[in-house]
Amino acid sequence: MKNVRLTNLWVQGLMMAAVVAAALPVPDIAWAQLSTSVANSQQQVFNPLLSALSYGCYTIGGFLGIAGIMKLRQHAENPTNAPLTHGIGRVAAAAGFLALPSVMGMLNSTSNTTLSGGANFRAFNF
Repeated sequence: MKNVRLTNLWVQGLMMAAVVAAALPVPDIAWAQLSTSVANSQQQVFNPLLSALSYGCYTIGGFLGIAGIMKLRQHAENPTNAPLTHGIGRVAAAAGFLALPSVMGMLNSTSNTTLSGGANFRAFNF
């Protein structure tokens, strides 16, 4: 049984080496697109999605923030029946939802900048 597993690992390794060896001489075909066209198509696809997600995140974050403040107020009025952790958890979740759109925007602009200007796949000569 152990011999069969070892043989399977060798066969998988040889097949992977063959695929990599076939792709090395032709890097342009392996990448299949230029980096600028990838960045442009990514921007066209993800910008409407990012704006819709941003609206949803701001709405959910606003509701969670209000709910967290109400829970903290309940805790201030009656600490035995309303634990502090419920209010803090809701306020922390609200902060996460409110920060998420700016993080998504930074990731989108970073990937667009990197793909459109920085990558030069022709530099890889094998």
